[in-house]
Amino acid sequence: MTVAAILATVAWVALFRDRPDVARTSAPSKPIAVTAMPIIAVLPFANQTGDDGQDYFVDGATEEVINALGRFNTLRVIGRNAVLPYKKRPATQQEIASELGATYLVEGSVRRSASQVRITSQLTESRTGTVLWSDRFDGELADIFEFQDTIARRIAGTLAANIAMVEGRRSLDQPKPNPNAFDLVLRARALGHASTRTVNRRFRELVAKAIELDPNYAMARALLAEALYSQAVLGWTEFTDRELARGAAEARKAIALAPDEPDGYRALGRIHLARAEYDQAQHALKRAIEINPSDANALAVWGGLQSFSGQIAEAIGSLQLALKLDPTLEPNHVFDLALAYYLARQHEDALRIAERGLARYPDFPMFNLPAAAAAAQLGRKEQAARYVEALRRRLPFLDTDNVGSRFKDPAHAAYLQNGLKAAGL
Repeated sequence: MTVAAILATVAWVALFRDRPDVARTSAPSKPIAVTAMPIIAVLPFANQTGDDGQDYFVDGATEEVINALGRFNTLRVIGRNAVLPYKKRPATQQEIASELGATYLVEGSVRRSASQVRITSQLTESRTGTVLWSDRFDGELADIFEFQDTIARRIAGTLAANIAMVEGRRSLDQPKPNPNAFDLVLRARALGHASTRTVNRRFRELVAKAIELDPNYAMARALLAEALYSQAVLGWTEFTDRELARGAAEARKAIALAPDEPDGYRALGRIHLARAEYDQAQHALKRAIEINPSDANALAVWGGLQSFSGQIAEAIGSLQLALKLDPTLEPNHVFDLALAYYLARQHEDALRIAERGLARYPDFPMFNLPAAAAAAQLGRKEQAARYVEALRRRLPFLDTDNVGSRFKDPAHAAYLQNGLKAAGL
């Protein structure tokens, strides 16, 4: 088990347990309804620069189009991590559409030479392979922000002609960041901020430099907040409370600079939840989802908050949607779904999701907990005993007496404890 995985598990155990000094709060309001909507997958744009070192730039352009499309309330957009495997793995449009559950595919390419950029893009109906729209955009590097907006708007407009009217929220006169700061942010996002302590530090250095170049760059401040959150909850600092406070401050700056962008709200919601500030987390996450209904990370955190608050059916819906939009989300969100299924008395589903989590994330042993409880409720004592043995071996100091004590409804905690007791814990 890697050090990072151990730290992640410990952090989630701490979040899963109660904080007696924090007052319980009211349940989150009903989430935005999940209805049948067209699902779009933006495939990784092809790098036609002739330089593999520009992959980060091309991937960044792909992600920006995903983010821009996610702001249309009548569309659902598959997350970046879910489409990245198709960058290296050849597959037909029909195979990709089937695997992702997408009704429409967006493909494109990027050429970059010095400050000149060319982006081509097309929208295809996945079932028939019919090209509904295609176009090419040429201009200066500083114009890439306009390209992304234009691509998203034209795709949405094309869908409007075929499905239903859609309306974008992005303001065309929103200030655009310094191009060099934008480049630094793309480099940081290509690294990620939660894999290792060293990568996290490099990520923070890049976004700090972007903020130095452009203090009003809201995205950079939101990313710094996310990185400080990861640094704190993954145990990469001795000063957890201080770094969470710094992260919250950066998230609030991002919101002040760009109140109609989801990134600052999402980061702030994560931090509030880590600090067990449930009302504040609810407010921030709800706003992030209102702005971008396809924000898989915000939906997943929202689902965890709903679960703690006793809205089990709603939590299942939010977490299912989040994992559909981005199947590569952090393992704790899959754990939340398994646990929510258990509390809904859907024991077969709880066991299925927990087993899938164990297979996919072997370094996250907490999956054994809902697996053991669900197996016991199904009368499968030998199977439950195997999960209990694995849990004791991997997390020998887990305090099972406090597991579930953070649920607002005592009946949920009691039901989980009963299942664990029946399993032999």
